[in-house]
Amino acid sequence: MTPSSSASSRHWYVGCVRSCQEKKVSESLSRMGVEHYLPLRREIHKWSDRRKVVECLVLPRFIFVRCTDKDRVEILLREQRIWRFLPSEGKAAVVRDEEMETFRRMVQDGPSPVRLSGESLSPGDRVRVMDGPLTGLECELVSVASGRCLAVRLGALGTATMDLDIQTVEKI
Repeated sequence: MTPSSSASSRHWYVGCVRSCQEKKVSESLSRMGVEHYLPLRREIHKWSDRRKVVECLVLPRFIFVRCTDKDRVEILLREQRIWRFLPSEGKAAVVRDEEMETFRRMVQDGPSPVRLSGESLSPGDRVRVMDGPLTGLECELVSVASGRCLAVRLGALGTATMDLDIQTVEKI
């Protein structure tokens, strides 16, 4: 790997991981010095005799890897638990840096769980969140069923959405 590669030549790719291997792949990529993101959310799980805070995968079987195209091929050869990178139009799908940062913030600071929709959403109004932990976040507002939600496109992976009170956003 060439961690000193210029930031402009590195892109976010979506790695498809073998079942139940996401955390092991994350540890392996860390040891290799590869920038990556495994979206996890803390949840409280209840049993009849106890409660426990558990880190749950937001997107099972996926991990985001930021690298050059050459490094991406090397990662596939060295990390056998990543079986491919998500394709789009005959090549590996790329998630733009701005979309990745918005998605990370939704996972980390969002008031409700992030859901992933594989269907393509029709373009809506661009909005800025004015209140709450996501203040300042700019993204797209889309209609989902009878309510509204916040959405960020993740390339070929689909669209991440989150329920958000319509009163907390303003049109840009």
